Amino acid sequence: MKQTDGQRGTAVRDGVHAAFSTPLLVKRYGDDDGLNAKLLEHILAREAKEATRGMSNVGGWHSPADLLGSSDPAIHELRKRVANCIRKIVLNNRFSALALERSMHISAWANVARDGAYNAVHNHTPAVFSGVYYVSTGEPAPKDSREGLIEFIDPRPGPHGGTLPTHAFNAPLIVDPEPGMMLVFPGWLLHYVHPYRGTAPRVSVAFNLWLDRDTGRS
Repeated sequence: MKQTDGQRGTAVRDGVHAAFSTPLLVKRYGDDDGLNAKLLEHILAREAKEATRGMSNVGGWHSPADLLGSSDPAIHELRKRVANCIRKIVLNNRFSALALERSMHISAWANVARDGAYNAVHNHTPAVFSGVYYVSTGEPAPKDSREGLIEFIDPRPGPHGGTLPTHAFNAPLIVDPEPGMMLVFPGWLLHYVHPYRGTAPRVSVAFNLWLDRDTGRS
């Protein structure tokens, strides 16, 4: 569905449409190039000498939002992956041309979860887009559990209450992370991470995209 020049209202054809849909970019880079091992070494070295920043994480470790400023070659490659995915989701939004005319700033931080750690419900407002890249998912979880899964909350208020058929529209969006997977979504989208169980660290990198109000080059 889209607005067309000279037309009153949105152009809709016969059929079922996804009204008010929320974009979620999923990109699997895999784990074959050794990048995640280098990122893991870099992040765990920082964890060992830096105090955690208490944000949405309950337990575990949260770095300052300066991760992408490192000169480490592994961080440089991660920065390219983040930029490529952000560009792709920006180009698919309604005001892509306007967005690309503005200066973009990306901040990123590392999260290390150990046994029992989780992230409470939160969003990243006022960031335009946010995302996460999975370096390591730790130990495998039991098949029927939600340990370590990231869950997104339907932003529409209507489907969260009432009896049938209201709750038929409130299917959860739960993603099982993989090493090398990147997710990008609107910064206002509420989400949380179920408690992780395991002795091996579960490591991810989260990031935010900010757009300046004035025009300029990123």
